[in-house]
Amino acid sequence: MSSDLGALKQSLDRVKAVYHRQRGEELKLLQDKEAREKRLVEVRDSVECLERVRLLLQEAASHAREQGRRQVEFMVTQALQFVFGGDLDFKVVIEDKRDRPEAEFYVGSNYGGDLRVETAPQDARGGGVVDVISLALRLALLQAFRPPVGGPVILDEPAKHVSEEFSPQVAQFLKSFSQSLGRQVIMVSHNQHLADSADVAYLVEMSRGRSSVRRVR
Repeated sequence: MSSDLGALKQSLDRVKAVYHRQRGEELKLLQDKEAREKRLVEVRDSVECLERVRLLLQEAASHAREQGRRQVEFMVTQALQFVFGGDLDFKVVIEDKRDRPEAEFYVGSNYGGDLRVETAPQDARGGGVVDVISLALRLALLQAFRPPVGGPVILDEPAKHVSEEFSPQVAQFLKSFSQSLGRQVIMVSHNQHLADSADVAYLVEMSRGRSSVRRVR
């Protein structure tokens, strides 16, 4: 009889040990579940916060892009009208393609009529327009950089294909750009109108295979 009680007590002790072990594992799992649920709430809050920041940054980027587009359009339009006169204007169309913004450029004019025509720069009144647009774009983009880029503007044969008729206006445009924005312009040119507009000018000549430089203004 006592041996049966002893065996029963041992079985009970084993059951208690299994119960306490499983109970401990259950409590550990419950604590782990609670910690994970708390972490999940924190992660969701972080994701929501990051999403708001992402949307805010997207809006800020879009706004900055729009501001830059308007600045470029304004400056290039001013250059075209300054050099060629008339109703020429410059337009930038930005579209998202393959998850990145891409820009197309257009020149608009009535060409003396009532119908508004927009063409690619290379198709608008010949190469002179392309040269002025290229020049104005470089100047506009330089001014649009944030943080600002300091130092002089260095140009090699600006407006090379602009006709003689419009060369004085290009020279005056560069002069106005330099004076209004306080930025020095250094350029190499064969164009006499551009050379005459400079505050300081040097003449480079070739004689007997040797180059000589002398200041002419």
